[in-house]
Amino acid sequence: MRIALFFRRFGRMQTAIPPIVFALSMAWIVAAVPSGVLAQTPSQAPSPLNPAQTGSPRDSLQSFLRNTDALIALWRSNAPVHEQRLFLRAAVESFDFENSPYAASTSEQIERILLAREIIARTIVPPASAIPGPEEVARDGLTSWTLPGTDLRMERVGSGRDEGDFKFDTGTIGELELDYRRAAELPRLDGQTDLYQEYMNRPDAHGITSDAIATRLQSAGTSSPRETLEAFMFNVNAAYEIAMSAERALDAVPPQISIEDARAAQAVADDHLYQATSVFDLSQIPPVLRKDTGVEAALLLKEVLDRIPLPRLDAVPDAADLANLEPGQGYRWRLPGTRIEIERMQSGPNAENYLFDSATVSGLLESYKALEDLPYRSGSELTLSDFRSSNVTPGFYRFYITTPGYLVPSTHVIGELLEHLPAWVNVLISGQTLWQWAGLFLTGGTLFLVCWLTFRGFDTLSQRFPGATTAWLGIFAPVVSAYFVGVAARFVDDDINFTGVELGYLLFTSGVLELALYIWAVWRLFGAIGTTILASSTISSRGFDASLVRLLSGILAVAASIGVGAFGLERLGVDIVPLLAGLGVGGLAVALAIRPTLENLISGLILFSDKPVRVGDFCTFGGMSGTVEDVGIRSTQIRATDRTLISVPNAKFVDMELINWARCDKMLISTVVGLRYETSDDQLRYVLVKIREMMHAHPMIDKETIRVRFNSYGASSLDVSLRVYALTRDWNEFHAIKEDVFLRIKTIIEGSGTGFAFPSQTLYMAKDDGLDEDLGRAADAEVARWRDEGCLPFPRLSPARMDALQDTLDYPPQGSNEWAQKHAREEQAAEPLSTAPEAAAPHSIGEEDQDGGRPRTT
Repeated sequence: MRIALFFRRFGRMQTAIPPIVFALSMAWIVAAVPSGVLAQTPSQAPSPLNPAQTGSPRDSLQSFLRNTDALIALWRSNAPVHEQRLFLRAAVESFDFENSPYAASTSEQIERILLAREIIARTIVPPASAIPGPEEVARDGLTSWTLPGTDLRMERVGSGRDEGDFKFDTGTIGELELDYRRAAELPRLDGQTDLYQEYMNRPDAHGITSDAIATRLQSAGTSSPRETLEAFMFNVNAAYEIAMSAERALDAVPPQISIEDARAAQAVADDHLYQATSVFDLSQIPPVLRKDTGVEAALLLKEVLDRIPLPRLDAVPDAADLANLEPGQGYRWRLPGTRIEIERMQSGPNAENYLFDSATVSGLLESYKALEDLPYRSGSELTLSDFRSSNVTPGFYRFYITTPGYLVPSTHVIGELLEHLPAWVNVLISGQTLWQWAGLFLTGGTLFLVCWLTFRGFDTLSQRFPGATTAWLGIFAPVVSAYFVGVAARFVDDDINFTGVELGYLLFTSGVLELALYIWAVWRLFGAIGTTILASSTISSRGFDASLVRLLSGILAVAASIGVGAFGLERLGVDIVPLLAGLGVGGLAVALAIRPTLENLISGLILFSDKPVRVGDFCTFGGMSGTVEDVGIRSTQIRATDRTLISVPNAKFVDMELINWARCDKMLISTVVGLRYETSDDQLRYVLVKIREMMHAHPMIDKETIRVRFNSYGASSLDVSLRVYALTRDWNEFHAIKEDVFLRIKTIIEGSGTGFAFPSQTLYMAKDDGLDEDLGRAADAEVARWRDEGCLPFPRLSPARMDALQDTLDYPPQGSNEWAQKHAREEQAAEPLSTAPEAAAPHSIGEEDQDGGRPRTT
């Protein structure tokens, strides 16, 4: 038995004896108690170097009473803390706190000391001679002693620094609160007030209490199944009593409290209700639903507990009963006759705490519906007398789900409105009242209109003023809409107070919509970043870098969207780990299905990194030529010379042999000129030399790359190979230079007296005049002169001759439009301050300079 036989007899005596007789009897008992046990306050404080005498039950009990009474006297007189501390340390020595759950909490130790003192103050303590002292301990080998008439037991410490000392054991310490609760109705034998209640009612005197901390942190004590159950019932009952009292006072005519006072009471009730929710394991509930699920679970569990018989409190394991559990060792306690279990958490932020497990939370609604038609438990049941708070809360759950989301509905405008509506609006349909469904539809319609106006406004602004600034403004449309979605969801949850499964679907739907809008905002964000970069004057909108910016912004937008989506889905309760695992398993099939797309994507990245062509480059690929207009993720767009648009998949384009004409620093002129077989050797030499001279003289031909050679004997011609580079990177200018070179070659060949051969058979039907003998003799004479002078330019021209010929040809050719424009620009650019008489006379065409130079032209 946990409660002393004395308490039962004493309670019966109190009810049977008249009050005056009872008071006189108590005075006689107090007077008869030996002074050696009920010690008075000592005249001097215990020495901090001399530990309290606890070598026997008598010494330990006397030390406890003496030092505790001194501590109380000092506390009541507001003595300095350092004086109180000495007596507190001495009183603590009589308790085995080191092996109890209260080893680290001085506040909890003080409470246990006062609880023990209050129990002893209601008990007839035997005389000192009847309590074992050091002699009896040594003679009888005593190891434990229990104060008669109580469960207060002292045990001898078997090892450690306190070996041999008698202290109140851990079981006694754990049961002190229950024992005090049972004896609290009995008066103190010394007639004084309850010290424990006096201490607990003055938190300013002993610091912040654990209850105050729990209220601030919205958490209840869960160090044992008993503490969890008691904390839950106490907090739900407190929330109910405070909220109902405030609601009745506010609805009274006239109101007995103000709106401000009612809201303050509601805040206190909310704190108690949220403390009650902390005793549940909600780790399996999505974060967005934990608060609502916890509140509903607390109210449903209270409805269940109010309809079933509760066990005796001492039958529920407390911290002392479970002190021998190893760290991490599992433990479960089931409420008799139910599926409600309290589990010791193994990991997470609630590790080592005892909470109602997740299976209990998920099954509470089913249990409530099964017991809903049963009457509430009677508050006078004997088994409930030990509970800190065992009252029932009739209709609390239904009251909560049918009113606005406030424990005192009249403090809210919706609550005031509902008081003027007919009763049929409170009819429940699928777990919600009619007025709640109406509020949901009105909220949804308003939300749609607000979001539509938001998008319409921002998108209209972006279309009217396109550019980087409006691209950034476009981000606000989905962000603002997502904010309004969240506001609407919270309004339906907190104010309209949707509950149950319907609330889960509603919050999941609104969460998905909000997540989609944020992903949309991410897309617009990276689009705005890309637009801002492309707006720079250093980047061409059709250039390769612009395409790279667009591609990278798209890839980053996809990656960021996946991250935002994964985070949002996880908060909505979607387990993304199996989803990712499923993607891994199905990744192979998906990769095979989209292999061409992946190849094109990877090839596009190769094109961007290797850069064989850029946007705007003219290139030749696969027998076709054109200008690159765009390099995308999947394909490359090329504008052909016939102005058609060719789309080539990146995977195919990157494997082609690409000729990028835009990368040429020089452009090749290569051809073969066929001369007639009638051409003499010297004529051939003449042609070769003149062509080489022309090439060296041409200002648009690279002098280091000139190659003009008699290459081969063709089927019908003497083949002269020409291979030179034009100093240009412009395609049109290249063809102009090539045309000029070919025209000059034609003039040289015709001027040498020979001609072009052609692969055909000629049937001469008339007398052939043959070749021009005069021109032939002139060419032969020129070559003979070169030979006689030892300057025959074979196999190549001499360096002196090449230097003399450097850029001596006129290009553009004299008489052409470009030649006239060039000289006009030169004349406009030359504006001398004065004109000398000798410089004023212009040269005529063909007139030579006085120094024997080449003719000057004007």
